[in-house]
Amino acid sequence: MIGEGRPEEVLVGIVAGVLALLVGTRLRTALREGVIPLYKVRKTRAELGPARFGALVAINAGAMLLLAWIALDLVWLQRG
Repeated sequence: MIGEGRPEEVLVGIVAGVLALLVGTRLRTALREGVIPLYKVRKTRAELGPARFGALVAINAGAMLLLAWIALDLVWLQRG
């Protein structure tokens, strides 16, 4: 059932889900516009080169998948 478990686990799961969505919007922007935000600057594919840009996109995709997995585990999966 959704939200079963200790309240702090559910809260951390919700926060992880929101962060996964935010990283997803960063990825969408990077792939669509060729610009990836890094801390306080925005780097373009031309500035970084295709290999570094692709590596940053892959790192962000991995982070998004990890956050989504944490959210799924803490909020939706049943323990038994």
